[in-house]
Amino acid sequence: MRAAVYVRVSTEEQVETGYSLAEQREACIRRAKELGATSITVYADEGVSGATLDRPGLSALRREARSGRIELVVCRDPDRLSRRLAHQLLLTEELERWGVRLEFISFEWKDTPEGRLFYAVRGAIAEYEREKIRERTTLGRLQKARQGGIPVGLDLYGYTYNPETGRVEVREEEVAVVREIFVRFAGGWGYSAIARWLNEQGVPTRRRKGPWHRQVVAQIIANSAYAGTWYYRRRDFAGGRRGQPVPPEHWIAVPVPALIPEDLWLAARQKAEAARRLWASRGKHDYLLSGLVTCGDCGLPMSGTWMSCWGKPDRRYTCRRHAAGSRGGGCRPTKVVLARPVEQVVWDRVKAWLGDSETLAREATSAWPDAEELRRELARVDRLLVETERGRQNVLAALAGGWFDLDARTRNMLAELRHRAERLNRRKKEIEAEIARGTGGGPDPVGLRLAAASLLAGIDAFAFEEKRELVRALVQQVVVTGRPRAGDACGDLTVTVVPRTEEAPDGGNPFRRALTLGRKY
Repeated sequence: MRAAVYVRVSTEEQVETGYSLAEQREACIRRAKELGATSITVYADEGVSGATLDRPGLSALRREARSGRIELVVCRDPDRLSRRLAHQLLLTEELERWGVRLEFISFEWKDTPEGRLFYAVRGAIAEYEREKIRERTTLGRLQKARQGGIPVGLDLYGYTYNPETGRVEVREEEVAVVREIFVRFAGGWGYSAIARWLNEQGVPTRRRKGPWHRQVVAQIIANSAYAGTWYYRRRDFAGGRRGQPVPPEHWIAVPVPALIPEDLWLAARQKAEAARRLWASRGKHDYLLSGLVTCGDCGLPMSGTWMSCWGKPDRRYTCRRHAAGSRGGGCRPTKVVLARPVEQVVWDRVKAWLGDSETLAREATSAWPDAEELRRELARVDRLLVETERGRQNVLAALAGGWFDLDARTRNMLAELRHRAERLNRRKKEIEAEIARGTGGGPDPVGLRLAAASLLAGIDAFAFEEKRELVRALVQQVVVTGRPRAGDACGDLTVTVVPRTEEAPDGGNPFRRALTLGRKY
């Protein structure tokens, strides 16, 4: 029997609970062997939060399970699988649908109505307890900041945080660098110029590795800590890892040692604001192939830029990298190509693909679900709807039993279950409509040609956002090789358009996605 072991630990958990990847790995492998596993693969996520599903180890495990190469998954505890109840239920349902057995070491999982109820209630209570701990920790940090303390480890160039005293101390060897950065910026230097100067002087970064980047210099210029005031709670992380911006009037000012005079910091900030307004006032230009174009000569991505060549300002693509710290410098001499002719080549290719009825029928049919697949999908959606409603009832029962209060976290949990049910009901209606239309028997070639003709009839009138979405549905990459000649838009350029043959980002067949866009617009 082929088995997979999943282990996970974040930095905080390893310190607080003593869990380690090695301990989890040993215990899970032992259990897998007891269950008869002959082949065991370990998937690990170290230092990754369990509140998200975007984890390298977990993603690899799900891919293997989906492909049928795994029959058993062993995990120490449901918390190792995910910190969120909704994610636990989703992963459990996925593994069950793929025919994979799920086993926990510290929790007896039974695929029965009673087992599912206990599993859901246990996850809801554990999630509630974690949120209450997080809430108390947040309140404690806020109180410490209001009293003038540093509630978190402050990691800024020029400073060091002493966890024993909870105070910020100055790194004397970095003070002169900070002052030089502000003096040069206030004197007319730009972010990139300062970063290049620091790299040329061999000044080490805070991490003592890698070059200086213009973004790092910009962050130093913008930070008021160097003038003596550090602000806590500029972002609220209660709603997720990235957090939401907090209005300045709610920031908490904490005094720290000043490295530069306040008037120098104000002068640098005034210059930065003036530069920001200057660039914001310039017109913004759209680039249809942004993120898709690669230089065939140096292999670097080509980005859109507004610049003058031979005295003519226009939209162009270039592989040249001017910012300090950029990976590679691009072609030398600088390679710049007009955006309009390259975009026209790609746009004509997209229209040609949609106008080729045989290719369209073949590609769209390749991923078209048959009737049996649609019925299986419908059964899966029905099962998920039942489980979602059961989860909602479990939360309501726990509230009625007084196990926890109807706080903001519980409201969010109920809202998430409601939104999930709404999405599932919409998907159910779509599947039922496809079955009613007889879609399961395969797409109608005549219907495909008519849909393509309808799309092509008004394709050139699409708005920019619509054109970009259509191009990204059908094009995987655009490779530009060669150089233009003076006075010639394309010259010796070769534009290679690579079609998207695999699934589109939304999981659908690219040609089918293109037709959907056509009907939408």
